[in-house]
Amino acid sequence: MHNETEIERILSKGLSNTSKLKSLWAFVNDAFLDNMRQYPQLGFQEAKRYEQPEDFIEEMGPNGVTFIQYASESRESDGSAKIIATAGCKPWNKASKLDERVQRMRRERVAREMSSTDGPNRDSEGFYTKAHEDQLLQQLEKVGPMTHDDGDDSVPRWEVMTVCVHPERQKQGLAGKLMKMVTEEVASQVKSQGKGPEFKLVVRAMKETNEKYWVGKGFKIVAEKCFEPGLFGSPTGFHIVDLTQDHRTAEEIA
Repeated sequence: MHNETEIERILSKGLSNTSKLKSLWAFVNDAFLDNMRQYPQLGFQEAKRYEQPEDFIEEMGPNGVTFIQYASESRESDGSAKIIATAGCKPWNKASKLDERVQRMRRERVAREMSSTDGPNRDSEGFYTKAHEDQLLQQLEKVGPMTHDDGDDSVPRWEVMTVCVHPERQKQGLAGKLMKMVTEEVASQVKSQGKGPEFKLVVRAMKETNEKYWVGKGFKIVAEKCFEPGLFGSPTGFHIVDLTQDHRTAEEIA
């Protein structure tokens, strides 16, 4: 039986420029890699969830909240408690950094093809064939934020972020405990803002790796977006899904 310290609640601004941020960043990246290595066909075995610690703060935004659980019997090299689990939440934003990065990558790919002087898609005079020009334009046109319509837009939505548990501590209910705290946090935030009583939790996940987990937790798929082979170095391409779960501020979270 493991003993854990109290779970710490931290606002995004309280994480900036601290050693705690670097520890959390490393923990989330390790958890992401551990998950991705179970799906080698996707080509993300060496990918990082966040390139820099500051990327975590930027994605969480000014109103994000993170919960961190530590192991009391384990210490990092600097003497600080070792992170064993984390989960966070932030007000939902349909547009994401992923959309921005994909848009930039697609535009760079099109620019490279447009600057090429030869290839199978050129005619005898070196110009693009009409069919290939249309294909390149479609590449740009399909870029855009992922959207979903799952009901009344006046219902507050909060996104669940970076739910991670150390591999040696999985299947011990830690993720469920943190998700309960996340849900209670959102209910409190919604109520304090004079909104509700209904609210939604939103999860944005990779279909190939995490969709089954969240559906098993009672979330329903409300949107799906395809990312073609070649993006982020993936030879197969991948899909991102949005999932939501309905809640009420007045109900007790089981």
